[in-house]
Amino acid sequence: MLKDRIPGVYSLIGKIEDVAYSGDFMFGHQNAGHIGVSIKVHDGTESDVKNLVGKHPAVVGIDTLSFFGYEGNMEQLVRVVQELHREGCIITLSSHMPNFSLGGDDFYDYSPNFTDGNVGPRILPGGDLNAKYLRFLDAIADFAQECVDVDGVPIPMLFRPFHEDNGDWFWWGRKHLADDKYVTLFRYTVDYLQEQKNIKSFAYCYSPNGFFANEREYLRRYPGDDYIDVLGMDIYRDKPSNDDKFFDKLKGSMEILWKLSLDHGKPYALTEIGIRVLDSVGGYYEGLAPQGNVVKDFFTELISFVASFEAGSRCSYFLTWANFSDQQFWVPYELKDEDGQVSFRHEMCDDFVAFCKDSRVLLAP
Repeated sequence: MLKDRIPGVYSLIGKIEDVAYSGDFMFGHQNAGHIGVSIKVHDGTESDVKNLVGKHPAVVGIDTLSFFGYEGNMEQLVRVVQELHREGCIITLSSHMPNFSLGGDDFYDYSPNFTDGNVGPRILPGGDLNAKYLRFLDAIADFAQECVDVDGVPIPMLFRPFHEDNGDWFWWGRKHLADDKYVTLFRYTVDYLQEQKNIKSFAYCYSPNGFFANEREYLRRYPGDDYIDVLGMDIYRDKPSNDDKFFDKLKGSMEILWKLSLDHGKPYALTEIGIRVLDSVGGYYEGLAPQGNVVKDFFTELISFVASFEAGSRCSYFLTWANFSDQQFWVPYELKDEDGQVSFRHEMCDDFVAFCKDSRVLLAP
């Protein structure tokens, strides 16, 4: 159960709530401070967004994968978080957890059995993998304790574990972990971090995958108001076209989230959103296509859409995934040569720049 936390956590939640009632929206980008196509240093001072429009995203996502050598390392990530916090960014921590029943530390095992092992019950108290899971949570606690500002005050973060739990692609998904066991595991995780490890710098987010038909569907695995600070939804626009009705379907789910936000007294956000593109010549990409994007105005269309109805206007932020390479990226970017001249500019940069210049879109201060 959520108990007393540092004042910065309540300020963080308050900021997210304030944005929900302002008519503005914070833009977020995963791994923005240390992974990108255009950045030359990886210490939080640069990002693809900042290099293009002059400011970091308002919200920057990081992941526990970095603790174990994927997407960086823990020492680097601590420095990145400190710099991003100094620049006024909100930090949200997700967790692609490993399959604890396997010998490795990858959250996927690329075999037909990648979600096997009955992991959830086995990592709870009394299970044979509980000690292994607690070592993982201890690493999260160590990270949180290292992330302090210049005055030694812990940096508040929004922790978003067990995301997309209603899908079947993670071991904590609905097909692999019963609803009651999922709720127990989520609560156990929060309780352990707060009570056993004394981590008071986390707010907590629940973020299943969209779309939703009704409130009951969203709440099916909800850990409870005593464990959650922010309601979220992850949703991707796969193989977008100009007539795919994506925004019509998104509107229905956002109206459900807004109703739940009011009923439960929690702000809500699109905790992951983006497009997986089938380009004009048939190439499929996890993110934007390097060229030939069929829908080139996704960002300006998104801001126009969310601002067009009340439930949409109450969304606090939306976060796109990481720019891992020039073949897997979610935010357009430009490259400059040694003389500062633009050597490459993605075809959707103009749309993204217009999006960032919209008075309703908030970036870092």
